[in-house]
Amino acid sequence: MSRKKMVSRIIFIAAFVLLIGLVLKVTDEIIRAKFIGDSTTIVDGFYAEKKNDIDLIVIGSSNSFCTVDPLVLYEEYGIAAYDFGSSSQPMNISALYLREALKTQQPRVVAFEINMLTSDSASSRGEAGLRWGFTNIPLSADKLRCIYQSVGDVNAEYFSYVFPLFRYHNRWKELSRTDYTYFYQDKTNYTKGYLETQAVSEEPVNLTDYNFEGEAWIEEANVAYLDEMLQLCRQQNVELLLFKSPRVGWHRYETEAVRALADARGLQFVDFNELYSDGKIVLDTAADFRDAQHLNDFGARKVTSYLGGYIREHYELPDRRNEAEPNSWDAACTYRQRSGWQEYMAAQTARECIEQLQDDRDYVLIVTDAHSSGGVRQWVYQDCQVALDLIWQEDGIRHRKIGESELVLAKMGPLHQVLIDGVEHYQAGSRWNITVYDRILNSVVADLTFDE
Repeated sequence: MSRKKMVSRIIFIAAFVLLIGLVLKVTDEIIRAKFIGDSTTIVDGFYAEKKNDIDLIVIGSSNSFCTVDPLVLYEEYGIAAYDFGSSSQPMNISALYLREALKTQQPRVVAFEINMLTSDSASSRGEAGLRWGFTNIPLSADKLRCIYQSVGDVNAEYFSYVFPLFRYHNRWKELSRTDYTYFYQDKTNYTKGYLETQAVSEEPVNLTDYNFEGEAWIEEANVAYLDEMLQLCRQQNVELLLFKSPRVGWHRYETEAVRALADARGLQFVDFNELYSDGKIVLDTAADFRDAQHLNDFGARKVTSYLGGYIREHYELPDRRNEAEPNSWDAACTYRQRSGWQEYMAAQTARECIEQLQDDRDYVLIVTDAHSSGGVRQWVYQDCQVALDLIWQEDGIRHRKIGESELVLAKMGPLHQVLIDGVEHYQAGSRWNITVYDRILNSVVADLTFDE
């Protein structure tokens, strides 16, 4: 075989391997499970953060990102924090998350929620916790080692965590639009990893068993992972803070066992179960929990406020609210302020609603007057002015870009449509329809109807 043919064959084989790799990569991105609000969006949001921009990183299981609200820390203390955790996160995966965090960030403090420190190794190896934990963490020697720690062998199960396609190859029948679009979406996490919820536990949470007698036992393997995390922090000149979120089933004897570990290592430890039992923090057990194990937004604000004060007292962190230029926490606070209920939603008439919104350049209004003389009138109010004005007399369709979304206005016989990214927002029956699109949130935030 000539040298020229040999080179051509090598190039062909390399191109074929690259093509197969690309196809497998895209297929894996589409078919793998996506834990929205949990590890997928938390992890991707963390890697979307500016390098060396986070001063406090919170690590742990769901008790961490359902307890510490970074935006409350920022609003009240100027602390730039991010919740970098996953549900049911075993100790070895917590150590992995810390290693990953320190690759792109140089925090002043790492706050570790120690819920899983007292768990047994068997319950720490459930598939759900491992899937949540390993999902979307980039492949590295650290991740491969951590998978081996969790599985205990290099077998089919091991490779299913390395290449999730092997685990989720049967998901084709349940794929949604998000599965096809998520991998190229903006990964910015505007809650900074925190899981927002105002859900309230069906029954008051009972925290009265905190002082029951018993004996705590902490596995040596878990202590070893804690020491690994402490060593990582000290190598990077980072302070490690231990804390325990309030929940049912935690006892003073467990607090004392963890405090003994902390004291022996020169670490601070804050237990909110102890603080609640001793009357140093007030929680409404009927309103501040979403279930027996997790706080909701109301409880998280109280606990986060206390924790922020504690951190301010014991550690040196900058107040990022004093920066000359707005940062991503400023943007996240704006995002939250514009989410949920807004005053204009209580307007009694279409005119009142429009008047409240007309001077905000970040709102786009799609207004339909179903009883306009001469036909149904639709217009788009954008950049504080009428950008499109239509009076429908014949069937037709109009396309327009608003923010990152596609708007379609259409008339088909007696029917009218307001489609945004393929979703219908027009509501027949009232004279006025106003769809409010927020270009900061890049989504529809209200569909309002008025009779006058």
